[in-house]
Amino acid sequence: MDDMPGIITENSALIPGYHRLTVRLERPLGKVSPGQFVMLKVPDPEVFLRRPFSIYDARDRTVTVMYRVVGKGTDALSRARKKAPVMVLGPLGRGFSIPPAGACLVIAGGIGYAGVRMLLKRLGKRAALFLGITGKTELPLLSDLKGVEVLTATLDGSHGYHGNVVSLLKERFAPHRSQGPTIFACGPKGMIISLKEFLEPDKVPCQVSIEERMACGLGLCFGCIAETKDDTNPFKRVCKEGPVFDLWDLSL
Repeated sequence: MDDMPGIITENSALIPGYHRLTVRLERPLGKVSPGQFVMLKVPDPEVFLRRPFSIYDARDRTVTVMYRVVGKGTDALSRARKKAPVMVLGPLGRGFSIPPAGACLVIAGGIGYAGVRMLLKRLGKRAALFLGITGKTELPLLSDLKGVEVLTATLDGSHGYHGNVVSLLKERFAPHRSQGPTIFACGPKGMIISLKEFLEPDKVPCQVSIEERMACGLGLCFGCIAETKDDTNPFKRVCKEGPVFDLWDLSL
């Protein structure tokens, strides 16, 4: 973990409301595990707290994040120009643990794709992505994803399966069951709860990256808490013990 200065080299709108931002750092970020995140200082004096972003990609001296404009901080970030100076703290948190072999199913809901894109890149052809989006207008978010099977669920029925992504998984899971797959997921809490209900009978191995508001990203403020089944210390810090948890350790 390090706090490094950098400059913005890309801050492009992929589709309305979704941006991809790349920062060239003063020095390499270091070893990054898929699922980890950074705390980024938005280059706007009116935005005091840093914002957490999943690491979309990291190489050499650059780090890339994908974000959706949802509030004051991300709105200000969407207006940041190339060469604007920023501070990047990371890599932070606990990432995904990749099994040495076997099939992997990756479930992502909406902007949750940003949290699993680096994982998909590492897994390559071992992975199948089940993606839940609102409609086909969000498909350009996958424009740089290569070599991975993608199954899409759209809420408006404009592309692929008509419905939510967990329902799609239920429909297509039978052929994968005998392979003993590992499942990875990132998305809203409702999606994670539905996924848990579906996988419960067989306790399929599953790691989930959960979303939570973060203030410090270092585990100091205890502002991002997830309840687990640990009898001794049930409340875990999402920024420190997470954001990736074993699904069967969580109390949902």
